[in-house]
Amino acid sequence: MNVQEQVFDLIRLILKHQGLPQVEFDLESELYDEGIGLDSMCVAELSALLEKKFGRDPYTSGQQPRRVNDVVAFYD
Repeated sequence: MNVQEQVFDLIRLILKHQGLPQVEFDLESELYDEGIGLDSMCVAELSALLEKKFGRDPYTSGQQPRRVNDVVAFYD
C-alpha cells in the first residue's frame, strides 16, 4: 500500500471515529470546511495516527496542510 492509500485510509477512519459522513475525496480535496470537513478533534487524531504510522507528521513539524495532497506530499 502506498502513502496516498494509507493517508486516504486514515482520513476515512477518522471520519468513522468522529461520526462524520463518509464523503468522497481526492488529492485536491480541502481537509476542512467545505472540503472533507475535518475539525480540530479530527486534526488531532490525524496528527496522532500519522505520527504512529510514519514516525512523523506535518502538523508537529510546523506545517498546516490545507489539502489531502499536502499531507501525502509531506511523505514523498
